Amino acid sequence: MSMIETTLPPGARAIPELDDLWAEVHPGRRNQEVVERGRAFHGSFGADGPVAAIRSLDLVAFPYPQAFGFWQAPVNRAKYLLLRNRMQVIEFVDFAGERKTLLVNPSEHELSAKAPFFAQARRELMSWLPESAERAIPGPAARLRAIGIDPAKIDYVTFDHLHVQDLRRGFGGLDGAPLYPRAKLLVNRRELEVFTAIHPLQRPWWIPNALEGVDPSRIIALEGSAWLGRGVALVWTPGHTRGNHSIVFNAPGRGIFAVSENGICPDSYLPRASKLSSLRYYADTYGAEVVLNGNALEDTFAQYTSMLLEREIADRGDCGGEVPNIYSSSPMLRSPLAWGIAPTFRIDAIHGGTFSAAVC
Repeated sequence: MSMIETTLPPGARAIPELDDLWAEVHPGRRNQEVVERGRAFHGSFGADGPVAAIRSLDLVAFPYPQAFGFWQAPVNRAKYLLLRNRMQVIEFVDFAGERKTLLVNPSEHELSAKAPFFAQARRELMSWLPESAERAIPGPAARLRAIGIDPAKIDYVTFDHLHVQDLRRGFGGLDGAPLYPRAKLLVNRRELEVFTAIHPLQRPWWIPNALEGVDPSRIIALEGSAWLGRGVALVWTPGHTRGNHSIVFNAPGRGIFAVSENGICPDSYLPRASKLSSLRYYADTYGAEVVLNGNALEDTFAQYTSMLLEREIADRGDCGGEVPNIYSSSPMLRSPLAWGIAPTFRIDAIHGGTFSAAVC
């Protein structure tokens, strides 16, 4: 990983009008630029049209500290919230006219549980649950097959960032044949560089051998943002991690959404409209426009700016009013773990278009 060459997938385009924002080192001045840049890209991205097909699938729920999820704006004394992983499969036409499929955030819950943070949470909350029960829960590949999509025909896989991800089952190096034998991993080079020297403050969230045995030819390292084709882009949104990117898609009949873990629910992107009084108080007291998901905080100021960028690129109103269409990659759920805490806004599962025979 020490010599990482960056490139773009065939048929994709760079997005310098967004990435140039990060050349400004002053965080306040970045915030002055981000709205104009985000709105301009929203216009050009939307004009290009929607993806051919998209399907969103729920994965496994997991406990998550409220102190992270609503950083600086805790609702009550509940220690944990409940979040749920979810993934999307997207078929689109790239700029060379080729149909491609992208799989977004196919987290392997059994492998993610080995990350130090989840191992500790399991000891605290679910030590009674046998590991065999976790293995019995269907993984991403099984869920794809259940809706008629062949994992072997996926062209690209991406994650918004690589916290708690183990890539070996998907790409080779674990359990025999890879789940996605022809897919390339699309990942920012800064995520890959973490594995060369994991910082102590990163250790709870990273699986050090996540890429052990994976052929480097299966990886496409991105320098910044990549507009993959009609209706789908990976927008570099650093802060939560240095290589974090948001998956932006234009869903048929629904509009433009951004998949992100920068916030754990739409309330996080318009806190003054939330029914959660602590979020409104935080927004009113400090003039905060967003509430960060603050488990890592590799660059707090950049994460704040990235949330503003996501907010301007996405459409508004899918879940009501002026709330931006942020499709949290791990949204918060109502749960007995946290009585009295529930998101005001929720975006329903996104299904649109028809997948071609090539991916079935």
